[in-house]
Amino acid sequence: MPTPKFNSQEIAEALKTVKGWTLESDEAFMHKQWQFDSFKTAMEFITEVADIAEHQNHHPEFLSVYRKMRVRLSTHDASGLTQKDFDLATAIDSLIASQFSHRI
Repeated sequence: MPTPKFNSQEIAEALKTVKGWTLESDEAFMHKQWQFDSFKTAMEFITEVADIAEHQNHHPEFLSVYRKMRVRLSTHDASGLTQKDFDLATAIDSLIASQFSHRI
């Protein structure tokens, strides 16, 4: 059974729990962007997020341009945002804080 899609009110409440994530205008996606100290660091970040995503069985979209990295989240089978997206956003933020904050 798919994870239930959040309505606008649920999205607004959940966004309060993650800092710096931006809701896109269609409310189907949210994203966050970082600029790392090097291209190699950005690629290391992708690898670490990929491990987390595999563990959670929830896979983000990545856009990488040199040192800039953008992660975009949505639950495709729900056609919008769900708790899975906010759980992954929280895990990514924890990863940044623990392993990459000094490399941004």
